[in-house]
Amino acid sequence: MRAARLCLIGLLAFLATAANAQVFWSVIDDEGRQNWLLGTVHSEDPRLLDFPPELIEALQQSERLALELVPDMTMLERLQQAMHFDNGGLHEVLDEALYEEVVRILGESYGMGEPAVRRLRPWAAGMTLSVPPPQTGLFMDLALSFRASGMGLDVIALETLDEQLDFLKGMSQEAQIELIQTAVKEHENMPETFERLVAAYLAGDLDELEALSQHQLEGMDEEVAHHFNEVGLKQRNHIMLERALPHLEQGGLMIAVGALHLVGDEGLVRLLEEKGFRLEGVY
Repeated sequence: MRAARLCLIGLLAFLATAANAQVFWSVIDDEGRQNWLLGTVHSEDPRLLDFPPELIEALQQSERLALELVPDMTMLERLQQAMHFDNGGLHEVLDEALYEEVVRILGESYGMGEPAVRRLRPWAAGMTLSVPPPQTGLFMDLALSFRASGMGLDVIALETLDEQLDFLKGMSQEAQIELIQTAVKEHENMPETFERLVAAYLAGDLDELEALSQHQLEGMDEEVAHHFNEVGLKQRNHIMLERALPHLEQGGLMIAVGALHLVGDEGLVRLLEEKGFRLEGVY
């Protein structure tokens, strides 16, 4: 289960950076119904868990919280099953030197033994290596889910686990191996990178956030970059909006998704505006 949590955090954190002046938006339709849109960073950094009063007040006014996925035990158990080989192992996919380096890092930093590493699918190994080892497991989205549930909000998902897994499985094996190679290469710099990401998010440093976002894909094969941008972001943005619309039309919805989903010509801010909603930045 620990490995599943690591992989889930890795999957979400890869898509968490944004280049936009606002991360929290008021969303109002033409009849005055109030909704909200929050960009998140999928991290357990305590600075992110100290929710601003504007966010708490908005939660108090909301009836539902919509996340990419609801991180409950059922979902985590299914994720754990999906991230492991049924037959074969990671050692048969990677060359010996790379495999030994993956085993070393996951053992020393993440507390995973070689038998557990051997069972990981390449995408699962790559995403686990892409984030710092969690200390508490209480990342921002999970904390927000707990807070909302405690306040009596319904917590719903805008995607299914199968859809997010299909996004990862959609990469060729070569691309998944490249993801591992990049994560291994950047491992020593990862704490500094995440510190810069969190600090930029809190400070609203747009240039830094954009640079960090691009750095995630820098040097990777064109297939990987295209897959993450087109499938991981744009296609998912349209799906999430379509599923959120019935709830938005009722009012009282807060959408909380990785902040990169908010920006760009096909980001949720622009897509909501095209649907006739009026968006105003809160912070």
